[in-house]
Amino acid sequence: MKLSPTTIHFLQINRPACLAGFSGLIAVVALAILFALQDDGMKSTADSDTLARVQLVSLPDARSSGLVPPIFIKRIDTDLSTLPAAKRKQAFIRMILPLVARENDRIRGLRRKLDQGSAPASLFTDYKAKAGDTSALRRRLDIIPASLVLAQAALESGWGTSRFALEGNNLFGMRTYAKDSDGIAPASASGFKVMRFNSLAAGVAAYMRNLNTHGAYRELRAARAALRQAGKPVSGTALTNWLSRYSEIPETYGQKLRAIIARENLVPFDKVRIGAKG
Repeated sequence: MKLSPTTIHFLQINRPACLAGFSGLIAVVALAILFALQDDGMKSTADSDTLARVQLVSLPDARSSGLVPPIFIKRIDTDLSTLPAAKRKQAFIRMILPLVARENDRIRGLRRKLDQGSAPASLFTDYKAKAGDTSALRRRLDIIPASLVLAQAALESGWGTSRFALEGNNLFGMRTYAKDSDGIAPASASGFKVMRFNSLAAGVAAYMRNLNTHGAYRELRAARAALRQAGKPVSGTALTNWLSRYSEIPETYGQKLRAIIARENLVPFDKVRIGAKG
């Protein structure tokens, strides 16, 4: 194809701008291709490895049997906001429930060791209890009911669609005030960053550790211990009253959590453990 004299003249005059624009276009295309090829890149809901895997998690079976299969995902690899609301919520619960069940199973195992006198000494440090104070450790080393975890994760992450959930595996909006942190800087706030985790499981574990050790949730732990002492189940609904300090809307936060728990029928998940139906 032969270029006209006018076109040649235009290209000569605007050569730097044209080259820069062309280079930029090549860079954008290359990044798009690279992002699409990477395993950890965002995928369409049709191509999502995560959604394909968690289809094996049956929520009705988990509610009735108290068991959930050991299907653990590292991250949310798709934009759940593209799904209809009902499917988005079900997909989110399928993704997160096994991670919550596994972490609670781990905590139950540590409690058994504590009761048997075989708990490692490091547990006292890990849970910020004085060395040898088994009563204090027992109050802290306890499960967080799955219904509460799921409700908070849903509320804080917009059912797994928030920037912090997708970029940082942080479903709970947990913050860090360390200046040298590699956390995610919020777009409309300053003075802190939102913590970044290398997996959803790490984020779930950190959230549970926070509720079990931070001074702001001492009343939650006391209420949980009182339920145990009275021989009552530790339910998520019963503990929603003690999370006002978690949120910037303390007056209505517990109410919002209870509404999610009731609307999505999350209470039966409090008894769920990792396993397979026999």
